[in-house]
Amino acid sequence: MSASIINAYTVILIFAIGYLAKRFRFVEIDTARKLSYIVMYVTLPCAILSGSAGSIDLELNLFLILPLAFLISFGFPFLGYLIFHKEPNKCVYAMLNLGGFNIGNFVLPFMQSVLTTKSFIALCLFDVINAFFCFGGVYCMALWFNRKGFKTKDTINIKKILIELSKSITSYCCIISITLSAFSISIDETILHPLKVIGGANTFLCMFIVGVALNFEISLSKVSAILQMLFLRYGFATVCAVLLWFTLPFDSSVKLVLVVIVFAPITSFAPITAIRSLPQFAEDSANLNMISVMTSVVIITLINTLSSCFM
Repeated sequence: MSASIINAYTVILIFAIGYLAKRFRFVEIDTARKLSYIVMYVTLPCAILSGSAGSIDLELNLFLILPLAFLISFGFPFLGYLIFHKEPNKCVYAMLNLGGFNIGNFVLPFMQSVLTTKSFIALCLFDVINAFFCFGGVYCMALWFNRKGFKTKDTINIKKILIELSKSITSYCCIISITLSAFSISIDETILHPLKVIGGANTFLCMFIVGVALNFEISLSKVSAILQMLFLRYGFATVCAVLLWFTLPFDSSVKLVLVVIVFAPITSFAPITAIRSLPQFAEDSANLNMISVMTSVVIITLINTLSSCFM
């Protein structure tokens, strides 16, 4: 059985464990929220830091990923603006839910067993920019582009954006990991081993939290709006994936992880920012986020299964 199929059924199994744990009241949704802090501030940073120990020479052309990641991360929410700019509230909702990729809590644990060292560095480089957008960038962008029609108490300026972005521990860990590789610095085994042990829990906790958060009670009236967002998100992702695969000067392992990233689920912070700025759309955002996760599981499994034909 291929590694991609094993990854897929493992992810689905952990989803099921989390969902059943909630249904049988072993855990509550509040428990999942508290566990998410453990992921964001403990297991995810450890998984990132333990993934690279300076074992490769960082190729200069990999830094092309930084501006590329910026263009892609900017393009997704900007698509929402182009389509819905005449309806400020819906436009903000669309931008929040089209922007950002769930890399740390989805792509990394899903792909961790098949990542090469070089493709892991590529993932980190992309995630440095992605975190810029997930932790405040898309939110500030959505409010700025709709500032004339959308009323908010938030003042959007450079200081505000820097404050939002400074909260991203994930970004700091990605930068540290990239720096270690750039200077061929190896982490001492006495530090690396506990990082690997703690980071090893990241996959289970990430998927377990998603399973606990799953809610299959979606009204039919919401289905049309959800399908519209999914079509825009994954339609644009398909265009980006084709361009990435056929135009980039990287080896196939790096291009594969970039293609997987653009098909990643919507960032898990989208519902949080929706609650913050558009509480009337909070339930829609949560439902969309859940279906996005399931859609990405199917698509990424297919990509991994078919990738052997092109690599």
